Parts: sequence; structure tokens; C-alpha cells
Amino acid sequence: MLPNQDLSTRSVSELGGLFVTYSIRKATNEMARQPAQKLTLLESLRGVAALLIVTFHATELFALKFDQPFLGSFFKFGDAGVDFFFVLSGFFLALSSFKYIGHPGKAKDFLLKRCVRLYPFYWFVTIGLIPIYFRVPSFGKGHEREIGSIFKSLLLIPQSHAPIVSVAWFLSHLMFFYLAFAAVIWAPKIFSKVVFVGLSLSAIVMLAEAITGFQLRDQTHFLIDFIFSYYNLEFAAGCLIGVFFTKVQPRKSVSRCLLWIGCLAFLVAGLVDVYVLQLEPGNSAASHYYEFIAYGLSSVLMVTGAAFLEKRHEIHIHQTFAVLGAASFSIYLTHYPILSGFTKVIQVTGMGGFGFYTVAMVLACIATVWMGCIAHFYVEKRLVSLFRNRLIDKKI
Repeated sequence: MLPNQDLSTRSVSELGGLFVTYSIRKATNEMARQPAQKLTLLESLRGVAALLIVTFHATELFALKFDQPFLGSFFKFGDAGVDFFFVLSGFFLALSSFKYIGHPGKAKDFLLKRCVRLYPFYWFVTIGLIPIYFRVPSFGKGHEREIGSIFKSLLLIPQSHAPIVSVAWFLSHLMFFYLAFAAVIWAPKIFSKVVFVGLSLSAIVMLAEAITGFQLRDQTHFLIDFIFSYYNLEFAAGCLIGVFFTKVQPRKSVSRCLLWIGCLAFLVAGLVDVYVLQLEPGNSAASHYYEFIAYGLSSVLMVTGAAFLEKRHEIHIHQTFAVLGAASFSIYLTHYPILSGFTKVIQVTGMGGFGFYTVAMVLACIATVWMGCIAHFYVEKRLVSLFRNRLIDKKI
């Protein structure tokens, strides 16, 4: 139970930290009593989010290279799949790792497992791209050939520009979350307060931006934007869903309703974004704020509904979506360079016409996803298994 002390003698951060620690410990006890569960529906939704990101970059490349809209620009909101990834990552982290809270010696093991899952395949992709940027400098923006940028990219250290694998900015945020969580495992009484303060400041920064007309972000250092990113709140929301996942079980109809409302809200938010907001010249920070509110909240509804719907009810998912979910990390990391290569091939074919370009790009998207799945089964899984055997299982 929470210590029985005079509340007036405690700061807000102390109260927040105590509440976080108390909630985590209760959730940990519940998780320890429940068997591990394979949430196929959520894994499949992760695959759909990866497809959205692929089509988003296809739309972006199509407009850049051919100066034409791809499929009516419908998938220009596809980058919202990242918001879903953040919420879902927080949820899965809560389910898999809250059991370490209260065991300081497990902090190193937790971080090692996360690094083994994240770095090997990421290094494989990054090291494969570096020679290309040296061989054909026009493929990059210049920083890809700088030693400092290469070093920071390999370690996922935040930079003022994108890492060598441009989409890996997402992984930098994940590592930041993992480091914070490892700190909570190591010293929960101290770092639970730090996390609470950090999340509170992220919310304050968000409100300050709205009040100041979304100009604050353009005037701050990139590290401040990184540390107090909106994505922290999405990740924390996912963790909170994981805490409640062990404590409550809403009716099947309620879970299904949350899932469908979330999906509908996500789609409507995307249509408004593409066909209303993006047609008007506006501030990028304001757009980021809209994306956080619209896509973040709808992602929370989707993850909540899907998780509880699958908790005690059998859900039948087509194997294709399950495979896409399993391969989503590989698809995410490999899709942009592969799509860029396909786009250049389409350009040099010498064939023209809007119809040809559209069909060719659709086929390129399909081939890109297929190659990402192959990379998952034949490279990613083997690399993770190799590093796990050498660094984790060997210790046991």
C-alpha cells in the first residue's frame, strides 16, 4: 500500500512517482499470476500499420519523382502508423517487462534483451546502406558520409537530422523509452518520479505550443524536442493500457465497440488530414499537434479494444496478417531504400503515362513488403537468434 504520510509534505513529483510505482507493482503481481498470451489481433494490426507507412512513402516518392498523386493521395496520412506503433510498443512493453519491477538486478537483463531485439538487424541494414551513400552520393543528403553521423546512427543517438536509415528516428525514441524503463527497474523509487516529471513536462510543452500558436517547437533545440516529445505520452498511454489489461475485463461488446470506434476515428482523422488540412498551407508544428491528438487517441482506442477483445475471446485472424505483423520490423526498416530503388527503376524504363507509373508503383509496394518478409525470416530472425544465444542464453 502507499505509505501513510501527510500529503502536504510531499511534492507533486513524489506523489506521482509513488502512484506510478504502486500501480506498476500491483500490475506486476497480476502479470506474474497470468500465463503469457499471444495477441494475434494486435500483431496483425501492427502489420497493417507497417503497410500504411509503406504506402505513405510510396505516395511521397511518387509525388517527388513523377509530380503526380499516387492513388489520389489517399495514403498521405500513412505516417500515422508510427503513432500506432508507439502506443502498441508501450502496451507490449508493459506486458512483457513490468515483471522486472522490484528486481534491480534485472535492469541489465531487460536492456540486453531489448538491444538484442533491436540492434542486430538494424545494424545489418545500416551497414548495407553506408557503401551505397559513398558510391552514389546523390542518393543521400551528405551527412550519411560523415563519421560522426555514422557513429550516432549506429547507436541510435538523436541527431538534428535523420539517421542513415532515415526511418530509424523511431528506434531512437524506442531506445530512449527502454533506457528510462531500465532506470525504473534499477531504482523505482527515484526514477518513477523522474519519469512522472518527464511525462508531465511533455504535456506542459504540448499545451504551451497550443497556447503560443505552435511556434515553440521551431525555436527549441532538437534534443529538447526529443526528450519532451509527444511520442512519450503515446508510449506511456500504451503502458497504461497494459496495466489495466491485467485488472479489468470489459464486455465483449464494449471491447468490440472501442476497436471499431478507434478504427473509424483513425480513418476519418486521416481523410481530414489529407483532404482538408494538408491542402491549406500551415505550421508543421500545428500539424504535428493534430496528428498526436487525432491519431494518438484513436490508436489508444484501437489497442485497448483489440487487446481486451482478444484477452478472453478467440479471434480468428488470417495467416497473411499474422505474417505481416511478425515481419513488421523488417518491413519498416527496409521499405524506404527498396522503394527508392524501385522508383528509380521505374524512372529509367523510358515508359511514360500516369497509368503505367501507378501500376508500377503498386507492384513496387507489393514487392517491397514481400522482400521485407523475406528479410524477416531469413535475416532478422537468424541474427536475433544468434545474438540471443551468444549474449543471453549463454548467461543462463
